[in-house]
Amino acid sequence: MNIARKIFFDSRTSQISPFWRGQLFLFDKPVGPSYSSQTGHKLLFVFLFSEALVRPLLNAGARWLTIASRDWWPLIQLTLLTGLACCLAIYFARVHLSQLGLYSWIRWSKTEKYYFLQIVPITIIVFSFMASADLKMLWTRPDLWKIAVFVFVPKMIWGFYQELLYRGIVQTELVRRWGTVVGILTSNLIFTFGPLHDYHFLLARKNPSHLWIFAGIFAIGLLFAIVFKRSGNLWIVGIMHGLGDWFIDGLAEVSRMAR
Repeated sequence: MNIARKIFFDSRTSQISPFWRGQLFLFDKPVGPSYSSQTGHKLLFVFLFSEALVRPLLNAGARWLTIASRDWWPLIQLTLLTGLACCLAIYFARVHLSQLGLYSWIRWSKTEKYYFLQIVPITIIVFSFMASADLKMLWTRPDLWKIAVFVFVPKMIWGFYQELLYRGIVQTELVRRWGTVVGILTSNLIFTFGPLHDYHFLLARKNPSHLWIFAGIFAIGLLFAIVFKRSGNLWIVGIMHGLGDWFIDGLAEVSRMAR
């Protein structure tokens, strides 16, 4: 076991280059959270307050004010949600965002930097190949600035917000409480079946086969959960998630936008 640790897991003695270590999830072991159980309770409150109260109220308020369909509303809503969650974590829970995986590029290890600089282009290339027809249509549009500001940016923020809440806050706290396996599985079940994706149950009433989408959501969430647990870096999974939201949902929204 000690030999395997030296070869694979310990970055100081590993014979695997940092260029490849990220692809094998062999990141340097992140520093665990050092906050108290009381602080952990406050973090879970931040999650519940954001997802069970603030986001539904914003959605309801937007429908009441008839602004939910406005192009600029997602940008405003998601900026408010993300800013509020960060402020509550800092000033209410008294947790530095670095303990939730948000730390500066200078503090990233070589493995994290190499992995990020590999996985982002790979993600863009793969999704671009899959959505080549939509991208061709995109480049013919005269309102690219509008699409960038009101679709691309909100989708990136939306992906980051989800990772901040479900991985940065919920997974970090549940792993601290219950250990890696139970903490990851529980937080990912909340991510899959909780308020973020519960609308799929309504869609499945007319089409029960739609329930299979939860398998895909769980699998993708588990990938992000593992990358975050191994690296401790929320920026990586937040940007990956945002790019996925842009290519999967954002391009579909662009096609529905008036030119």
